[in-house]
Amino acid sequence: MSNEQYLIVSYFTVCAGCSMVALGVYVWLKGSLHLTLQAFSKKNFSRVLGKLFFVGIVLPALVGFFSVTYKSCSKDVYEEVIADRSYLIERNREQVATSLQHIIGAVIVWSVIVGAGLCLFREH
Repeated sequence: MSNEQYLIVSYFTVCAGCSMVALGVYVWLKGSLHLTLQAFSKKNFSRVLGKLFFVGIVLPALVGFFSVTYKSCSKDVYEEVIADRSYLIERNREQVATSLQHIIGAVIVWSVIVGAGLCLFREH
């Protein structure tokens, strides 16, 4: 497989993998979020949070993935980017790491949002 083919295949494979991890986190936390949102007195607020949860987990993962660029100071043109397979592998690893960091950040933000919602809108 040439480096150009590797770039194309690995790019879409890593994108699909990051998306699947984000989807897995969503599915894993969806039930807990639903149970927690039932404690809210403002049902419209809990409904909005429930609907935004999918986007709030998957979108940060994709933003993290797409934020990694293949260009750098030393590799400015396409031919220089695909010339070194180890550079492509390094970019793939960076895409995975950045995507996972964004997923972790999204989970933390959602924890704060739900925690604040519980403090403000909890049924007594």
